[in-house]
Amino acid sequence: MPDTMFGFLAGGAVLGVLATMWGKIKAVAWRAVGLFVQRVEIPTEAGHDAVVAYLVTRYKRSRNYDRMYGASWEYQRDGRYGLVPYEMFGVRTLILWNGWFPFLFSNSVENKAASSKGNNDGHGSGATKVYSTITFVRGTLDVEAIVRAACAARNAISWATEDEQEAVKNRFCIHHVPARGGNDSDYNNSSDGLAWYQQGTYRLLAHTPDQLGKARTSGGKALDHLIFPQRTKDLIREIELWRKSKDWYAEKGIPWKRGWLLYGPPGTGKTALARAFAEDLNMPIYVYNLAEMGNHELIKAWTEMQTNVPCIALIEDIDNVFHGRENVVRRPGMLSMMLAQPKDGDDKDKGRGPLAPPLTFDCLLNCLDGVERVDGTFTIITTNDLSKIDPALGQPRKLPDGASEFISTRPGRVDKAVELTYMEPADKKRMAAKILGAYEPEHLEMLDFIDKFPDLPETPAQFQERCAQVALRSFWRDAAAEADRPFFGRLVRELMDEAGVK
Repeated sequence: MPDTMFGFLAGGAVLGVLATMWGKIKAVAWRAVGLFVQRVEIPTEAGHDAVVAYLVTRYKRSRNYDRMYGASWEYQRDGRYGLVPYEMFGVRTLILWNGWFPFLFSNSVENKAASSKGNNDGHGSGATKVYSTITFVRGTLDVEAIVRAACAARNAISWATEDEQEAVKNRFCIHHVPARGGNDSDYNNSSDGLAWYQQGTYRLLAHTPDQLGKARTSGGKALDHLIFPQRTKDLIREIELWRKSKDWYAEKGIPWKRGWLLYGPPGTGKTALARAFAEDLNMPIYVYNLAEMGNHELIKAWTEMQTNVPCIALIEDIDNVFHGRENVVRRPGMLSMMLAQPKDGDDKDKGRGPLAPPLTFDCLLNCLDGVERVDGTFTIITTNDLSKIDPALGQPRKLPDGASEFISTRPGRVDKAVELTYMEPADKKRMAAKILGAYEPEHLEMLDFIDKFPDLPETPAQFQERCAQVALRSFWRDAAAEADRPFFGRLVRELMDEAGVK
């Protein structure tokens, strides 16, 4: 019995010593293993994404790894909107082969405590977030070369030349900033300016990248489907010349950027015009919702946008956010600033949320024309009420005779102010012919209406709806009259009765 008790005590003592020294034992063991095995850490998210995309496309993967599948709602080029299935890389450990030698790529999102204190800026001291690690037998893998090649490959996509862009054909993409809530694709956002399905970290299971994205306007150019005065449609030529003149701007020492202010009543087609510019010139368009943004978030998003130039930055209805220099959506307050501070070491949501500090007008001006150059950005700002625009942003310049000209009062921020107003009779007749051309009696009646009320103020949206209602009634009427089958004719007549169409 004493021997048994002594054995228990001795065993417990040994376990206690092992427990207290376990950290040192692991360190010694890892140093011993480290003579043959090396582990490299990747402390930035951008580096992690680039390396994942590079490894999965250039190195053979073992079949024995934990897979992750998912699906996101996404627009397709044929106009449909549905789920897109994919396999996602970089979240689970990957076993890859460099010739005869295997190596591991592991997702290792963790914070490593450092001896010194400080904010994590991705370069200095403080708590370093490790996004992933690469473990391999020493001498079998050149990680430095992989990181260089991965960054070069990602830059080549973002900095594609014009010829390469024409070959890709699908550079047009709509980015909402901040990302719209409730969409699974928000989880897949990246800071490199690419749509999630264009990133090498996803393997599409049922589509190709060229099949995804907002559908282009069928049958010709997007601008051809919009009814604007020719002087307005001619503006696209100026954007096209700007896009092709990067070298000229650099030679002259002029920042390669432009800024336009589109102003006019609601429904005059300001947003539609900006989208048509982006679509016809095959450029991505970033749609900013300033009401939901703070200073930190705007600066971060504006900086990330520079990886995808040339592009269009669209700031819609700025008069709904700023009256002069005052943010009327979220006014500053001490309580909101105190409650909005992020947790220690976590700046992911800094500047976001309803209680976050509001976006300031000075921050917006600095993004448009501050110390940092914003080459490659064509900024379009829209407003319904020109009187609420601060002169520091830019307004139409007044000539001595009182007339307005396109040149802005503040070139560099807004170079040109373009007024979009009510439709002219000639443009109304063009739209009427497009919508009602197949219904001659109704078309002639609409032309008479236009001539009878030439000064009736109507926006393109209002007049389009006027023509559309007449065309829809005519379509249902003709469909009921020409139906060969009684069932179809009865169905059409029921629809007409529900709509009150005689």
